[in-house]
Amino acid sequence: MLSLHEIQQIQIELTTRCNARCPMCMRNYRGFDYNGGYPETELSLADIQKILASEFLKQIRLITFNGNLGDFGLASDALEIVHWLVDQGVRLCINTNGSMRTPNWWAQLAQPGVSIGFALDGLADTHSLYRQDTNWHAVIKNAQAFIDAGGDAVWRFIPFDHNRHQEQECKQMALDMGFIKFENIDEGRNRGPVYTRTGQFSHRLGQPFTSLKPGQNEPDQPDVLSLLDSHITWFDHRTVNCDKDTQPLNLICQHKRLKELYIAADGSVYPCCFLGFYPDTMHHPGNSQLKELVKENNALEYGLEHCLKWFDAVEESWSKDSIAQGRLYGCVNSCGGRS
Repeated sequence: MLSLHEIQQIQIELTTRCNARCPMCMRNYRGFDYNGGYPETELSLADIQKILASEFLKQIRLITFNGNLGDFGLASDALEIVHWLVDQGVRLCINTNGSMRTPNWWAQLAQPGVSIGFALDGLADTHSLYRQDTNWHAVIKNAQAFIDAGGDAVWRFIPFDHNRHQEQECKQMALDMGFIKFENIDEGRNRGPVYTRTGQFSHRLGQPFTSLKPGQNEPDQPDVLSLLDSHITWFDHRTVNCDKDTQPLNLICQHKRLKELYIAADGSVYPCCFLGFYPDTMHHPGNSQLKELVKENNALEYGLEHCLKWFDAVEESWSKDSIAQGRLYGCVNSCGGRS
């Protein structure tokens, strides 16, 4: 794997806190309050300054704030961190739901070399069907304030059955507002039941999943606790029953391809975001494997260079004949394939 002097990009999860309840996010289960073991934490300005030395930042081409769980805008020191990194000459890309803070706060992020991707999945009547607990009007006001202050904003649109008919109107609105780009981000998170915080069925995204058993259909309003139990069971068996558990492995490693590393909100360091799901505590496919490999990876405690030493164990796992024998599920599932 890469050494510290080869790293050119960093992805940072500034906080695990978020104001939204997106149904496919790991911080909840389809909108139902559920913590699979992640900590509620964040990185402060002092933490960032301790982890990222000014000399090291001279080699960094880009830092992206785009964590697995939280939203950049909920970090207490987010604005101060951006200003400090800009002073270091680092280019920044921020992805956010944008439905927090005030327009004035967002305007202060309009700094040289800073771009912000605002998650806007439709118009006012459809946006919150996925971006639950966010306010479309607030996002628009915040994005406009950032743009008016000279900021480079990107409209990030996930297509669903309920908002595809609005894509052209969203593109035109983005153009009229002054967004520099419109991104259609089709990530496959486009169907399934959605629940309230307390577990009541709310609505459905897309069409029901095809039943695994012939003749059986998914209930119109499946019970959230039953689904959650099935989900956890699936997690527990996924590592040894992966349908990609084959040899040889055809893998394009994001860490090596982008010369990037990932820093989680507790200061722990991983090769990429696909592996950065808090293996010591969090219920996530592959974490049972990963926690056996992670050694001394908290940059606040050991320093950034030391925290990269365990990365070689990740690459060594690729030579294993199968996932069951130690090939990392996270690598196979995210960046691997069959040759």
